[in-house]
Amino acid sequence: MGGVVNDGRNFLNGRPMQLAMREWRIPGKWRGLLSAVAFGAVLGVMGPFGSQSALSPAVRYLFWMIVALAGFGTAAVTQRALLSAWTDGSGAKRIFAGAAASAIPMTFFVAWAFGVVQPGRIFSPAQLLALFPYVALVQLLIAGVMSPADPVAVVAAVEQSAVDPEYPPDFMSKLPPALRRDIVALEAQDHYLRVHTLYGSALILMRLADAAAIIDPRLGLRVHRSWWVAKDSVRGIERRSGRAIARLANDTVVPISRTYFPAARLALEN
Repeated sequence: MGGVVNDGRNFLNGRPMQLAMREWRIPGKWRGLLSAVAFGAVLGVMGPFGSQSALSPAVRYLFWMIVALAGFGTAAVTQRALLSAWTDGSGAKRIFAGAAASAIPMTFFVAWAFGVVQPGRIFSPAQLLALFPYVALVQLLIAGVMSPADPVAVVAAVEQSAVDPEYPPDFMSKLPPALRRDIVALEAQDHYLRVHTLYGSALILMRLADAAAIIDPRLGLRVHRSWWVAKDSVRGIERRSGRAIARLANDTVVPISRTYFPAARLALEN
C-alpha cells in the first residue's frame, strides 16, 4: 500500500504532469480524443504506480494510452449524464462531481488493467482506497480539459461585451485635446497616421496596422490598406464607377477595396 501511495505522489508532483495540469483547451470536436492521446503519452513517460520498472516501454505506453482513453470515455459519459440530470449548481460543481463519480469505476479498471499486464498482481481493498484519490485527481484534470468552456472566461467575456467600447488611452493621448472625440476615420500616410474627427484632423506617429490592432473592433474596421473607419461615422456605402466607397459623417469619402468589401458591407450595413 505504501508503494502505491508513494508512486502516486511522485506521479502527481512530476514536472510533466504539472505541465499537463495547466489550463489547456483544444478547440473542436477532436478535443477529447487528442487530449486522451496526450495524457496517455504523459502517463507513459511518467510510468506511475510502479509501471516504469515493471513494464517494458512499448507495453507501458500502450497500457497508459488505453487507460487514458477509458478515463476520457468514462468522464464523457458521466458528464453527459450529470448535464442532463443536474440543472442546479455551477459548471464547476458538475465537473468535480463528474470527476468523483467517474473515478469509482476507473479505480477498479486501473487495478484490473494492472492485473492483466502483471499476472498475479492484486489490489487489496486498502490499496484500492489509496488508489482512488489519485485516480479522482486525474479524472478531475480530464473533466476540466473536456469542459467546452471556462465559466470564468465566459463571464469575463460577457462582462466585457456589456461595457461600451472605448479608444485606448495610449492612442487618444497622442491627439490634441480638442480632437480626442468623435473620430470618424484613420488614414495611413507613410509612417504616420492621420486621425480624422468631426472637428478636424491630426497627424500622429503610428502605423495604421498597429492602430487597428489595439482599437476595439466594435468601434470600427479597416476598409482599405490605407483606411480604417469608425462604424458610427458611416452614413452609407455607395458605388462610383464600379468602385465601392463609404461616405462618412463629415462628408469624407473613403474607398473600400475588394479585399475588405465583404467584411465592410456586413459590418457597416447591419
